[in-house]
Amino acid sequence: MRIVEWIRASQAILFEASILPAIVGTAAAIHGGAPFRAVPLGLILLSLIGIQAGANLLKGYFEGRDRSSPPSSPGSWFAFDSAAAVHLTRDPRTVLRLGRLSFAIGVGAGLLLVLLTMNLALLFFGIAGAVLAWSYSSPPLQLSYRGVGEISTFLAFGPIMTVGATVAFGGAGIRDSLFASVVLGLLASAISFARYFPNRAEDSEKGKRTPVTSLGFPGARRLFLGLPLLPVPFGFIWWFFGGGVLWILLTVAFWIAILRAFPKEETASRFDRAIAWTVAAHAFVGLAIVVDLFAGL
Repeated sequence: MRIVEWIRASQAILFEASILPAIVGTAAAIHGGAPFRAVPLGLILLSLIGIQAGANLLKGYFEGRDRSSPPSSPGSWFAFDSAAAVHLTRDPRTVLRLGRLSFAIGVGAGLLLVLLTMNLALLFFGIAGAVLAWSYSSPPLQLSYRGVGEISTFLAFGPIMTVGATVAFGGAGIRDSLFASVVLGLLASAISFARYFPNRAEDSEKGKRTPVTSLGFPGARRLFLGLPLLPVPFGFIWWFFGGGVLWILLTVAFWIAILRAFPKEETASRFDRAIAWTVAAHAFVGLAIVVDLFAGL
């Protein structure tokens, strides 16, 4: 069905990377004493998902046009398929227009939230997040081509989204939100990093300076496998300030699963399972943080 292909082209399976920071940031605010309000949360989610969907479609358009050989990951739901979007329409510019429309909906929802809350600090978070999302694969910056994609991912899906959601509820619980934002940012960066492995040949052809094209498979593999575990030592610092341990235990468990699933040799067809475990780690660790906040585990 065409709708299923559009879902895959927009990389909707990764929308959890926007949804969880919003939920965790909101939970931190409520845990800190802020009242729950459904409208701000709804606008936050609409804004983040709209911007992410737009950025994903723009990535599909620009990277789909920027290649001279078949895509490295055709048909994949987890690895990036550069042909997924541009092959859905007779005119690839339709993807560009839909990406811009999704992006505009997200930006509009964010501006409406700023107007309703009269919180100008949100404007800073919104502008920063929108610029990073737009610039990840879109000209002129194309951050993912310049070796700083993981840094922008960490900032956008970590502090900007998580702390931004807390600020939208008045800023209560900001300390827990800051701690959680680092955890979620690191795990989101791990997702981005993992998705480079199956596309190394295509990225090399495009001249993208990703960790995998720069370090080669063995070096990038060693670096990647340390990234999903990096939140753990940081988590013990948070625990000293009252953080929970459930999410730490889950992080270790998912790291073991990622380690077991990750290929020891460079075989593109075998990366989907490792990427899926990395996405699951982000989702379930984020939910565990929420449980820790409210249950005191």
